[in-house]
Amino acid sequence: MTDRANSSTSATNWRKPIPLATDVLEKPARMLPRMKLEELATVMCLTFAILEFYFPIGIVLMLFLCLYIAVVHGDFIYRSYLTLNRDLTGLALIIDVKIDLWWRLHQNKGIHELFLDIVRNNPNKPAMIDIEKGTTETFEEFNAHCNRYANYFQGLGYRSGDVVALYMENSVEFVAAWMGLAKIGVVTAWINSNLKREQLVHCITASKTKAIITSVTLQNVLMDAIEEKLFRVDGIDVYSMGEPKKNSGFKNLQNKLNVQKTTEPKTLDTIDFKSILCFIYTSGTTGMPKAAVMKHFRYYSIAVGAAKSFKIRSSDRMYVSMPIYHTAAGIIGVGQALLGGSSCVIRKKFSASNFWRDCVKYECTVSQYIGEICRYLLAQPVVEEESRHIMRLLVGNGLRAEIWQPFVDRFRVRIGELYGSTEGTSSLVNIDGHVGACGFLPISPLTKKMHPVRLIKVDDVTGEAIRTAGGLCIACNPGESGAMVSTIRKNNPLLQFEGYLNKKETNKKIIRDVFAKGDSCFLTGDLLHWDRLGYVYFKDRTGDTFRWKGENVSTTEVEAILHPITGLSDATVYGVEVPAREGRVGMASVVRAVSNEENETQFVERVGARLSSSLTSYAIPQFIRICQDVEKTGDFQFPTVFIKYISVPGTFKLVKTNLQRLGIMDTPSDSIYIFNSENRNFVPFDNDLRCKVSLGSYPF
Repeated sequence: MTDRANSSTSATNWRKPIPLATDVLEKPARMLPRMKLEELATVMCLTFAILEFYFPIGIVLMLFLCLYIAVVHGDFIYRSYLTLNRDLTGLALIIDVKIDLWWRLHQNKGIHELFLDIVRNNPNKPAMIDIEKGTTETFEEFNAHCNRYANYFQGLGYRSGDVVALYMENSVEFVAAWMGLAKIGVVTAWINSNLKREQLVHCITASKTKAIITSVTLQNVLMDAIEEKLFRVDGIDVYSMGEPKKNSGFKNLQNKLNVQKTTEPKTLDTIDFKSILCFIYTSGTTGMPKAAVMKHFRYYSIAVGAAKSFKIRSSDRMYVSMPIYHTAAGIIGVGQALLGGSSCVIRKKFSASNFWRDCVKYECTVSQYIGEICRYLLAQPVVEEESRHIMRLLVGNGLRAEIWQPFVDRFRVRIGELYGSTEGTSSLVNIDGHVGACGFLPISPLTKKMHPVRLIKVDDVTGEAIRTAGGLCIACNPGESGAMVSTIRKNNPLLQFEGYLNKKETNKKIIRDVFAKGDSCFLTGDLLHWDRLGYVYFKDRTGDTFRWKGENVSTTEVEAILHPITGLSDATVYGVEVPAREGRVGMASVVRAVSNEENETQFVERVGARLSSSLTSYAIPQFIRICQDVEKTGDFQFPTVFIKYISVPGTFKLVKTNLQRLGIMDTPSDSIYIFNSENRNFVPFDNDLRCKVSLGSYPF
């Protein structure tokens, strides 16, 4: 098998680089001086001149020059040859996407107008299928559904720029609500349906919403936050998609929608391709969830970019079981129907046991995934539907190299891995199915200048960019790891960073003086590895965030829940790796205040109850480490275990980093507890449970 074949089929990752035929040139190349491009060009010109007048000497010089180029640059030339087809395909894709986007910018139509073009061309084609409700709406029927929302809220006086928060589970209703409101310029805030109490209140209040639309099941969670006096809804209209809870003050929106007109709403405001469409919440790398500003053209670029990258067609049926409040499902998934004319099948919540049954029943051809979902599907017993499905493509991120090929072999699907962030200006796509990679960056200095994404070197501990004496960042070379940055250009709409609703948070994500004085880039907050063939692999998160069960968990957000607990003198939260699991699992190291009123078990139960009532299931730390002793360091107090691993006094981030290295290892002075999902509290992490975690069989 050739290196070219190996480069796209080997089950490798960044820890195990692919051996190449030119590896033998590495040592000789180090021994020879490396000429600059202009110096090499000068030598070549002189050689050709000598060849014309002194042929024998010229031949000798030519041989030496060829040998020099082969030794010093042979590896690069060979790697460029191996990746030529991929890089040219990627270049053509970038040009295609840019031309399409520039044309749409010239037309300046909003998403709602582009959707109407799809409706006119496919009036009787199935658009939205809701599995839970058992309903199917054609494009014409779904558009009428959207118009009910538009006409109702326009009748109440809602205008462009007003905000309505959507706190709903996956459903066709969610999509109809935001599309209908987009027709009159109302911005929708897509609230995570798993949130409760403090997190929920933060997201709602941050959006400055005038109304909240919730489902019948989630209205109880919303009422809990109100009854706990975490926020007031004075001046905010709260709607339930069904019968409201007694004495809640909520309004039954379903009844009001049933009597609304289904014609297009009046055009009272200018809504174009550059208008704000919605707010999508992202954890970033620190703090509470942030409302990322999503404009119409950004929504379009993500949805259409994915379709062009992975050849998603209008004849496809997209199966959506991921949370619609996220970019992956809400844009890449649903967007294929709204902008591409595909049909969309929506399930309320992912079910591993029903996945292939649904795909066969509804004739789905494309779906989405995160790495954790793929692992769940592989763990399922073989079912008949696996051999009968017509699924051809799964699009998503986070699929580990070790299960990539087994997944493809068993289920006979193509993987479309990608990497990007909701608020970022650029993304990466794996267009050739290279196992383990989330995308690629061209290795040629000629083609890489056309790609707005680069990797820069950062400090492994602090995550801060490493700079030269001149104050500029240091770009990574193939074979190195670094943080991904994407170019920001104010005069280019495609590379503008809209950031967050909170402008202070926006500025934190911009890094300046990167490759030239005065330039700026968006810093993703992730560490990636760039291998010698240009493939890029996700390595880790930086900052105070880790990823668990497909969600980003903010450690500061969890710490904010822990710190007010009485009897707790200090706490720090971080992510640790556990066997056979994607991402990192949450762990909290806490210090008890001296107390004779309760024992350690009672204290842990109280902490567990607090975490369970305030946090979503994926944000609850799965481990608690009780640190018994405290010593003073500088102006801070740290547990003994903190001191053992600290090297810079008073550097709290460094403490977290080293606690991550300790992980779930036992220490003589500490007690460790693990979260039991059945009783929603913590139990001692004994040897039996430790064995289950090691084998990957513990039900986190």
